[in-house]
Amino acid sequence: MWLLIVHLFALFLFAFLYSFRFRKLVPNPNLNILLQIQAASKDWKSTPYLVLLIGFALFLLLPLTLGFSFYLRTDANVVVVIVWIIWAYNWSKYTFWRE
Repeated sequence: MWLLIVHLFALFLFAFLYSFRFRKLVPNPNLNILLQIQAASKDWKSTPYLVLLIGFALFLLLPLTLGFSFYLRTDANVVVVIVWIIWAYNWSKYTFWRE
């Protein structure tokens, strides 16, 4: 359970850091967040984009952390991994390839 709390804290920390501190430093801050993540993958060494990509990675790992904190000792952890693979694949597909 503590891992879930740490994960959520880190996710909200990076989301707030990007929203209130680094968003004004990127070009075209009024773009859709998915377009900003797509642009961040091309220039990931810049600090605002690095914060955005870490926050997106934490967002992608959220179902895995959530599921494992509750279902690690049961047979449902296989379902958690399958749901996470579908979650990460769909978000990555719509973010980076815009299908």
